Amino acid sequence: MQTVHIIAASHGTDSQIGQAQINELREQIATTFPVPDGIDLRWHEAYVDVQQPRLPEVLDALPREEAVVLVPLLVADGFHTTEDFAQAAASHPRAVVAGVLATGTELVRVLADRAAAHLEQAETVVLAAAGTRMRIGQEQIQTLAQRLGEELNREVAVAYCAGAKPEAGEMVRAAAGEKVLLLSVLLAEGYFQNKLRSTDAWVVTSPLLPDANIAQCFAERAQQALARVLLDDEK
Repeated sequence: MQTVHIIAASHGTDSQIGQAQINELREQIATTFPVPDGIDLRWHEAYVDVQQPRLPEVLDALPREEAVVLVPLLVADGFHTTEDFAQAAASHPRAVVAGVLATGTELVRVLADRAAAHLEQAETVVLAAAGTRMRIGQEQIQTLAQRLGEELNREVAVAYCAGAKPEAGEMVRAAAGEKVLLLSVLLAEGYFQNKLRSTDAWVVTSPLLPDANIAQCFAERAQQALARVLLDDEK
């Protein structure tokens, strides 16, 4: 049996509800994950901010001769993927990083389903993301909004909680009394979700979790990364 470690690492939050949602997500991913023959999968939790244990210390405790899949429980790329996860992968000879949630098309369907009940009355539809100063993450969210707009057959704007413009609260105020539907693309409850609720938007949707479809999306990202690890072993 070949041992492979999967570290499912999230940002971290002070919200107890958010913590429970992330823990449930990890359990769902592990439960539905198809284990290849001859592989002993071992699951670990980690965080890049707020909570413990931090990603570097979890990774450092693992044998360097055993493969590791780092799964960012994050919606889009940004500082944490390009710095924290990239540095962690570089520090271990057999570590690979899975893709973030927004890199696939599945999220469009999830968001479209959440928008459906409010779409007829909404005058403005805004996709609200956490935000990052990094272009790669902003482009992922912009692409997600474009695909969602095509799915809904109407314009979908983008706003952020921090790190990028326009800011969600500013966009709601600029709408001057219109019925603004804020579609949260935040993963779990926490500071940013509360910030969206404070905008006085007409409707603010709940964070993505809990949702079995979202868990399946992350599981697929992890499977793709695991396949890369096993392919490297064959070379």
